[in-house]
Amino acid sequence: MINIKLYWEDKFLRGIESRGHSGYAERGGDIVCAAVSSLVQALLLGLDEIAKVKGLEYEINSKIPLIKIFWPSEQAESVDLLTRSVALSLKAIADGDGRDYVNVIDIGGKKL
Repeated sequence: MINIKLYWEDKFLRGIESRGHSGYAERGGDIVCAAVSSLVQALLLGLDEIAKVKGLEYEINSKIPLIKIFWPSEQAESVDLLTRSVALSLKAIADGDGRDYVNVIDIGGKKL
């Protein structure tokens, strides 16, 4: 199961953590893991390379697998469109065919 935590501060998303393997298929052929990983990695690239977020913190560990991304609260509003789009996409996977393989939890603040 992939466990995704969405960290909220007031009404804005401030961080995301994706941990684990879905178990849908073997590593390398798991379309659920590929979908989640693609979205979270796209978020990291968008925050870093496009939005140029200062103070971006992240951790990637392919052995777990784990991707954690946190951005400063003062920049949360300016990147809200990007972060909320990824969060909604992850929830759509968890609510659709991936519901047995992906769990999304909102922590603090506002929820989608």
